[in-house]
Amino acid sequence: MLIGLLHQNISCTLYESAAAFAEIGAGVSFGPNAIRAMSLIDPDIRKGYDKIATSNAWPEKKKIWFEFNLGPKEDGWKDLKAPGKEGQRIAQVVALDVGQSSVHRAHFLDVLVNLVPDGVAQFGKRVERVEEKGQKMLLTFHDGSTAQADAVIGCDGVKSRTRQILLGEEHQTTNPTFTGKYAYRGLIPMEKAVEALGDELARNSQMYMGRHGHVLTFPIENGKTMNVVAFQTKMDGNWDDEGWVLPMKKDDMFADFVGWGDSVQKILSVSVAPLNPIH
Repeated sequence: MLIGLLHQNISCTLYESAAAFAEIGAGVSFGPNAIRAMSLIDPDIRKGYDKIATSNAWPEKKKIWFEFNLGPKEDGWKDLKAPGKEGQRIAQVVALDVGQSSVHRAHFLDVLVNLVPDGVAQFGKRVERVEEKGQKMLLTFHDGSTAQADAVIGCDGVKSRTRQILLGEEHQTTNPTFTGKYAYRGLIPMEKAVEALGDELARNSQMYMGRHGHVLTFPIENGKTMNVVAFQTKMDGNWDDEGWVLPMKKDDMFADFVGWGDSVQKILSVSVAPLNPIH
């Protein structure tokens, strides 16, 4: 949004709670609509994205978004309501404009940061209050400093303070709710992924479907790395830990996917990842 406003010659300041621009994590995929939006916001975003984006490696799979495979080999069949044997490909989803298009989050952040002029971003500014003061909006930050603006746009994530200020702290939309889904995330060097899975499954986007979960993989970093996200369901619907990203225990991960097919077991065996809840 900031880059789009600057592209329209609208003066603005970004108040960022972190000490600097930084991104961890792994791969992220963008669909056709998101990629079209990049060009509309600022063509330079799309140009930068295209330089680092990775698609499926095989030419005949360039337009495929994901290939869907049966994951478990036991009681998952009844939940899937899909015929066939374990490991069988049951569907291909095509995205004609872009196919599978993915980047490493940190690398895409670098593209965006390079489009933000010096002095536009102020760091260490966590907003506490936003109040109307005449024709202006007064922002008060956690460090006691203040700033004035004609308008305030809140882009402060799922734990949005600006949403609380606008709607009230007790409003049902102001506090994130655990969906019951959590994910193991990881990156695998492509040579190890090919060794474990073979060239086709490692270098082209796949989704393995099963009981209460799914595992997706796709290439990033110009094919040097395979990104992995393995989703499962916490059946009681409760997330009791204060942290959103927890140290991962491999025994727990394998227990979550017991009975799934050979491909999934091979993926998990070479993945190292944290446990991340989905809110």
